[in-house]
This record gives sequence, structure tokens and C-alpha cells, in this order.
Amino acid sequence: MTCFQPKTLVVCLMSAMSVSAFADTTSPSTPHVTLDKIVVNVETQVKQSLGVSVINQEDLERSPVNHDISQLIRKMPGVNLTGNSATGQRGNNRQIDIRGMGPENTLILVDGRPVNSRHAVRYGWRGERDTRGDLQWIPSGAIQSIEVLRGPAAARYGNGAMGGVVNIITKNISNELTGSAEVYTNQPQDGKEGESYRVNANISGAIVPDKLGFSLYGGYHKTKMDAPDINPVVPYKNSDNTTYLTRAAGREGVKNQDVGLRLAWQITPEHTLRFDTSQHHQSNEYAGDTQNSNRDATLTQSDSRTLASNRLLNSLIGQTTNKMHRQSHALTHDGKYTWGDSQTTLQYDQTKNTRLNEGLAGGPEGVIGSLDFEDTRLKTWRLHSQAHIPLKLGVPQTLTVGAEYVADDFVDTANTDEGTAKNAPYASAFVSGDRSKMSSRIASVYAEDNLQLNDNTNLVLATRFDHHDKSGGNLSPAVNLVHHLDNHWVIKAGLARAYKAPNLYQSAEGYLLGTRGNGCPLTANIQGQWCVLQGNKDLKPETSTNGEIGVQYRDDVINASVNYFYNDYKNKIVSGTQILQMPTIGTTRYNLFKWENLPKALVEGIEANLTWKKGNVNWSNNLTYMINSVDKRTGNPLSLIPKYTLNSTLGVDINDQWDAQLTYTQYGRQKPRQFAENNIENATKDGLLHNPEVKSYGIVSVNTGYQFNPNISGRIGINNVFDDQKLRDNTQSQTYNESGRSYFASVKYQF
Repeated sequence: MTCFQPKTLVVCLMSAMSVSAFADTTSPSTPHVTLDKIVVNVETQVKQSLGVSVINQEDLERSPVNHDISQLIRKMPGVNLTGNSATGQRGNNRQIDIRGMGPENTLILVDGRPVNSRHAVRYGWRGERDTRGDLQWIPSGAIQSIEVLRGPAAARYGNGAMGGVVNIITKNISNELTGSAEVYTNQPQDGKEGESYRVNANISGAIVPDKLGFSLYGGYHKTKMDAPDINPVVPYKNSDNTTYLTRAAGREGVKNQDVGLRLAWQITPEHTLRFDTSQHHQSNEYAGDTQNSNRDATLTQSDSRTLASNRLLNSLIGQTTNKMHRQSHALTHDGKYTWGDSQTTLQYDQTKNTRLNEGLAGGPEGVIGSLDFEDTRLKTWRLHSQAHIPLKLGVPQTLTVGAEYVADDFVDTANTDEGTAKNAPYASAFVSGDRSKMSSRIASVYAEDNLQLNDNTNLVLATRFDHHDKSGGNLSPAVNLVHHLDNHWVIKAGLARAYKAPNLYQSAEGYLLGTRGNGCPLTANIQGQWCVLQGNKDLKPETSTNGEIGVQYRDDVINASVNYFYNDYKNKIVSGTQILQMPTIGTTRYNLFKWENLPKALVEGIEANLTWKKGNVNWSNNLTYMINSVDKRTGNPLSLIPKYTLNSTLGVDINDQWDAQLTYTQYGRQKPRQFAENNIENATKDGLLHNPEVKSYGIVSVNTGYQFNPNISGRIGINNVFDDQKLRDNTQSQTYNESGRSYFASVKYQF
């Protein structure tokens, strides 16, 4: 029965414009209003572009993930895993990077609703965050499908979607009682790599048939940390030309506990009220990682300034040093009317980020300095409405209009109050009063029209206006075109302006970072003096003109496409290089910098897809080739990603119960940054071009699954069959650990 499945929802035209609107949360199976000819809403039409990929239920079943779904999403065209900056710092906490625009430009959605818990994590001088992102909150067993939108297709989602969007769609409510439970384990061959365990369960059904239904999911996952000595010991030369021994940290452990509930009330055949609530808890198992270095106190050291700090860090190995608790609640009304469909959603999210206190200045920035836990709290209210209205004005078309209001309130006493004054003795010279409170308000309106010009051509015209309470307004027009040359060949093109507002730390004047000289911008020509980086309330929003054009061929056996994309990135927010003030406190001079807008950056590349399906064999391939990813101020890349990535999956249904799958991924070379940006980089050349690049390498994995009976199935497999393990080395270009060979197994019960 369909009464509890999410319908095409959309809010009343201008009468609902006082309520806010964002992305439509319609699931792929939702029916749409039709006219004389097939006319779908704007979102569905835009999702036909070449910059869109869908991971369906079968993909999730046949490619079980170890911890979170980033392992699966990274195999989509245009997608890689990177850290938050191109420095390689926090290298093992890699997140989804779409088209080389960096994780901060990837918007994560759950059922069309934004998830922003990572914004509660402190933001470093060059954009580092000690976070795994926001893909770990939904257990894989609760997911129906995942949409990955890139370029112009993602721009319609507003703030934070310049690179792309990942929309996680959870399972629908069923009228019949259904459910499943799965147990999964992953055991590495190398005993120094952390093993994983996962248990997921979900159940759904009707409380009152045809009126009230529910779905409930729960998940527990734990991955143990890598051994402290998994990575090699290497010499490191400091800015004073002294050589030390250092060892980069491996991957830290992580534990997730998640539970979520959905209730859906079919008030009338035309109106449904849906309530979603979830609670999530994540904690780590510390492996020794810091922001700027990973020196091991068990090695011979002569630097007494850092020895005590290193001993503290070593004593914390295997302990919990950060915890994150997230809760999310949403109330949604779906309506169907004679003029169209509507949706209104009120959403509230809260994240409490609890961590051991970290330094804010120089080498100790991002390094645990005490055993005191402190909290930061991020609260977000979001109200959105939108409406789809079918029309026939000259040609059949569907008009979408909507509005949205988002309010973020953030309290961070851990990184702004007097408790960290020892790291910020300069604070009183630049700001007074309570520095701990940060806020952001964004109001948006948009209109989109999907026009069916003829039987072969669809044109989507759109415009969106967003106003941020600090950075001001931004207009984002867009156009998408789909033209069928014949029954097999299609040309698809899109052009859209995307935008991203300054994050809470970048715009908060009370958030101050410092350096005692080594971290000062190289272009400022400062040696031996303090430099201070302050938030800037006058920043402009980042913008990117995202374009793509491609061609697709499709028949009963082959689906092939090639797509060129181009992102003209302007006003990227970076740490400033111009001295704005030079106050003296005592005998010390402090040089003030602020976050500033970078004039221009460029990203361009090619994506290609080829799927061959015949009988019981399915072979899918995609290739992403990066032509450019460059910060035009420095010449460095925006993020550290391979020159190309090739993904190939061969699946065979041996019989009705038994299937097998082989996957191969080839990563092209990964070049380090070419140019020093601060004094210590200029002195040590750490991580820069003279160090060896990461050579191209390939990963082969195999698995097979069997359906023992209608209720029980199992799957076993080998990841990285040829054990092409990569170990992190801070003095080289290898900024992360690539897991070696491991063996996994899962058993699933469903009814």
C-alpha cells in the first residue's frame, strides 16, 4: 500500500512563501502530476542530468560498507575522499569531495533535510576540521537509496552545495509489518589495522491500517583504532634545521550508536503529517593524530618544548578524547490540491561536541593540551515550504516556487572564553565582551519552471535569492537542457550559479587563532612576531559558476555518457595575507589578519560512464579526470585528489539465490602542493613538491552473496585482494592510510 509512502510534496504558491523552502524531499518512487504530455517537477527533471548518480537498494546490499557510506559514495563519478584542506593535515579523517571542490562544499541531506553537525567542530587556520563529516549518522540498513548530485544539478539546493549534494533517502513506511536485522564484521589481515563490527536493525508497519504507520531503526558500529606504530618512523627537519624522528598517526577508532523513529498519519487521502526524530552518539578511540605534527614521545627527542606535550598525547592513546551527540526532529505536512502538491517542514537539529581542550596558537593549534572536556553546542532551526504547480501556458510546464529560513546559533566556550586565554593573550586587543556566541540567519526564495518545449526537449529555468545576515544577498540563476536527438542519443547541458555563506567561525570576530611566527603568511614577510587570525563579519559569500555539457547513448544493453564540467570559483574564503592592525601588548607586537575572499579559483574535468548489462551480467564503469583544480592566488590545488579515478564493477547473478561481484578502482597520481604558504613551509618544504608524489595504485575487491531462504541471506568478501596497503608519512605526500587486505562477512535476517 502507498498511503504511508512519501508523496510528491510541495507548498502552496505565494500564500506559503512566508514559510521557507529548500530541496524537495520526494523519493524516486513518488508519483508526479501529469499534463497532456509527461511533465515532471523541476527536481525530477534536473536529476536526469549527467551530473547525477543513484545508489540503489541492490548496490547497498551487494557492496556492504565497513563503517559509513562514504566507502560506497566515493565510487561514484566525480567523487573522492579528502581532508578539509590541501595540507594533508587530519589526513585520515577524509570526507566526500565532489569535483575537487573540497568537503566544505558538499551538502549532506537526509530525506532532503540538511545535516550540519560537522560545523560544530573547530575550524583551523587553513580550513582543517577534526571531523569525519556527516555521513555516519544513518545506519546502512535503514537506507533505501542515495542520490549524488554534482554541478548545476546540485546548485538548486542553496547554501553549501557548490561542489555537490549527497541525499540519503531512508526506507519508506510499510502497511505490512516488515523488518530486518544484519550483523557485519571486517577483519584486516594486518593485525595493526583496526577491525570493525556492525549491527543494524529496522522495523516498519501500520499502527492503524491505512491511517497511522511507523518505522524504527537502530544501529551500533565500532571500528578499533590502528596500532600506534602502524606507520613508519621518518626523520623530520624543523624550521631551525634540527632533525627529529616522527611517526604519523594511523586511523583512530570510532563508535556510533544511532536510533530513529518515523510516524506518518494519513489525515485524509490528500493530507499526510509525518514526524521524524533521531538520536545519535559518536565517540573516538584516540590514535595520536594532531593538526600540525604527530611526533611520538617514545622516540628519541631533544625538543624539550614539545616533549611534555607528546607524553600527554601518548598517554591518551586508546582513550576517548572527543564525543559528539546529535539529535534531529522534523515535522512535515504533505498536501495534494486541485492546483498541485505541497510540502511544509519544520526541522530542529542540535549537536553537542565534547572534546578535550585543544590549543589555538602556533604548533600547539589543534593539539590536546589538558584533560578537561569542554562542550560546544550548535542549534539549527529550519522552516521550508515549496509548491509544484502544473500549468499549460503555451507549452506544458511545472512551476516550482518556495522559500526557506535557517537559523544557526552556536556557543563555543571551549575555543573563545578566558579558559583558553593562555593560548590567546592577545584577545583583549581585538575584541571585548562575550566571544563565545556565534549565529547565522539565511532567508531564501526561489522559483523554477520545467518547460516541455516539444516531445524531445525539456528546458528548466530557475532563480534563487539567498540573504545572509552578515554577508548579504546572492542571486543564483540556473538553466538546464535535455534534448533527445533520437531514441538513443541525448544531449544534456546545465549552467548554474552556486553559493556558500561564510561558516560560523569565519564570520565570528570573537574566534581568534594565533601563531608565534612560523605560521605567519609567507607573503607578509614577518619573522619572529605573533600573527593573529580573526573572524570577519564583512566577508562576501563564496560563489561558483558551475557548467557542464555532455552526451549520452542508451539502448537495451549499453548506457554510456561523457560529460565535461567547469567550475569558475570566486570569492573563496581563505586566511588573509594583509596586515590590518599591529597592536603591542607589553613588549610583543601582534600582527592582525582576517579571513578574506580569494579572487578566483578554477576546477574543470571530465566524467565518463559505461554500463553494459545483458542477461545475468552487469558491468559498470566510470572515469573522472581532473584537468584543473587550482587556487589562483597560490597555484596550489583546492584539495588533494588523484589526477584521475577509474571505478569498475562486474556483477554476475549465478542463479536466483547466488551472486558474485568484483570491483576495481584505479587512483591516478596525487601530486603534493607546489608552493609554500607560510614561514615554516618555506623553511622545511614539508609536504611540498620536492617530496615524492603518491604514485598511481589500484584496489581489487571481491564478494559473493547467497539467499539461503526467503528470510536469511549472507555475504562474504575480500577487500584489497592484492594487499596494496598505503601507510601515512607526514614528510611525504602520503597523507592518509589506505587499508590493506581484509576479510568481511555479514548475515541478514528479514521478514
